[in-house]
Amino acid sequence: MKTFVVGVVATRKRPQELCRLLRSLEACSEALGAVVVVDNGADDETRRVVENAGCETHYIAPVTNLGCGGGLRLAEKTTVEIFGDRFTHLWILDDDAEATPGALERLIAEMETESADVACPMIVDRHGRIGWFPGLLEPEKFNAIRELATPGEFLARCGDGAVPFSWSTGVALLVSRRAAVEIGLHRDDYWMRGEDLEFSLRITGRYKGIFVPSATIRHLPPDAANPGPDGGEYWKHAALLQNICYTSLRLSHGRRIIRTIPGNFRRFIKTWKAASIGDALRAFWLGAVAGKPAGVKGYDRFRQRCEKTGN
Repeated sequence: MKTFVVGVVATRKRPQELCRLLRSLEACSEALGAVVVVDNGADDETRRVVENAGCETHYIAPVTNLGCGGGLRLAEKTTVEIFGDRFTHLWILDDDAEATPGALERLIAEMETESADVACPMIVDRHGRIGWFPGLLEPEKFNAIRELATPGEFLARCGDGAVPFSWSTGVALLVSRRAAVEIGLHRDDYWMRGEDLEFSLRITGRYKGIFVPSATIRHLPPDAANPGPDGGEYWKHAALLQNICYTSLRLSHGRRIIRTIPGNFRRFIKTWKAASIGDALRAFWLGAVAGKPAGVKGYDRFRQRCEKTGN
């Protein structure tokens, strides 16, 4: 069967970043058949960016903001409806990612070689430094990717071979059709932050996931409009805590990240200082005790506060 990859993207009010992503995808191999974009902001400029792209695109603007998880789920459902049995892989991409030449081909090749159903690349920031990484199952290599600054340093120490992983960020994740159909699509009740952890953990609970260090994707998020404790980034970070608590303490496939809970709470309080302690406790109660992710009505305090900021 011919390889036919469909890129899926959820975006909101980031036309410049989305344009950069779509331009980078134009240079991908013939394996990339189409890109499905869900615009949570229903923005005219975003629509024009998608319609003017140099690759096959499908634009969807839902009535309400579905969040990242809900937007990706809609894009994935649309892919199934449009392409049916034709597509072989979903390529889940952040709107602020940028593909580099050859990355998709290397991901596909390594998945075939390793009989894997999900693959993530090396993610670098605008300075070419390692910025985001998956939960590698080989301790020595996991320690290396957390300690080393650049992909070159990692390759020199650990080589370019594929490494199994349990969880991954959603910056760029290539998933087989089998895994997407049998394991299920993204959940729409996470709203934002942590939906990628749950999704990747659910897949690797049954199928093999691999990190491909020789494939590189850039992650180039814009500066936060309001980085302070009253801004959207603060409430998104609080939602992440709630979602991590729910995933790790309430879902069987999420138990593999229980040990990350203390570190995530320390990072939240260190970032936002003592004023954040109350919201940290609230996030734990909502996710662990009430047992609800951050997009469930009645348990979506952080989402509501974030939307009041205009984010």
